[in-house]
Amino acid sequence: MTSEQRIYFHVGLGKTGSTFLQDRFFPRLMDIEYLPRNRFHGVQSFIANHPSSAILVSREFDQQLEVEAHKFAESFPEARPIIVLRRPDSYIASQYRRAVKNGFRGDFKSFFDLDQDMGHFKQSDLQFDKQITMLSQLFSQPVTVFFYEDMKADLNGYLETWVRLLSARMDWPKLNLKTKHASYTDRQLLFLQRIAAFIDLRKRSRQEFNPIAFSTRIIRASLRYSLLFIAQLSRSSQELISSNDLRRVEEAYRPMWNALRRQYDKNA
Repeated sequence: MTSEQRIYFHVGLGKTGSTFLQDRFFPRLMDIEYLPRNRFHGVQSFIANHPSSAILVSREFDQQLEVEAHKFAESFPEARPIIVLRRPDSYIASQYRRAVKNGFRGDFKSFFDLDQDMGHFKQSDLQFDKQITMLSQLFSQPVTVFFYEDMKADLNGYLETWVRLLSARMDWPKLNLKTKHASYTDRQLLFLQRIAAFIDLRKRSRQEFNPIAFSTRIIRASLRYSLLFIAQLSRSSQELISSNDLRRVEEAYRPMWNALRRQYDKNA
């Protein structure tokens, strides 16, 4: 990193509108060089090749946040970290819904266990205050905190705040503000989960190209989306996540969340 560079590192979190920002908003920014998430592996050379530019690097980390932030900070400690948070109960519910959509077979408690912390997501994964502290310790620039709820309440104002933070410009008439992903209903996800109990529909992580693995990945994805489409005919009224479970999560993390809202609502 040279003295002329300004590096902004958007670290996520997942399920906070990252895909919309990465695919629709960031590529339209002017006066800043944007490194798309699918080119993150080449971040070292990208930054080296833009010695006098403002640079925006964007990824979507969740449970990998600490490990990946450490790696990035080793090379670019003067980057400015940016994190987008979502109210914990809403965040973990959306993470679980995505997991079920991708073939996760377990119930909500096996995904997030508020009692014994035995779930796939750990209680520490929702301790956003500690994540901010970690970023503050790794980077010399202050952490910028955005809130997903602000994006939902006033998208234009939210995006304008990003533009000001990055000292960039935006050609607003060319920006596509349509929703990137549609949400699936409880009945669709429950139907898929019932099928996944008998057929392995789990999404696999991408690895080096292998024709058999690639074909299997495509088949599983096609089957999942076909089942989600068929599930629209289901008449089930069952809840994917009980309202009581989400209420308990909200109550457990409410003090932290309220404190973060008070501290960072106007930080940008």
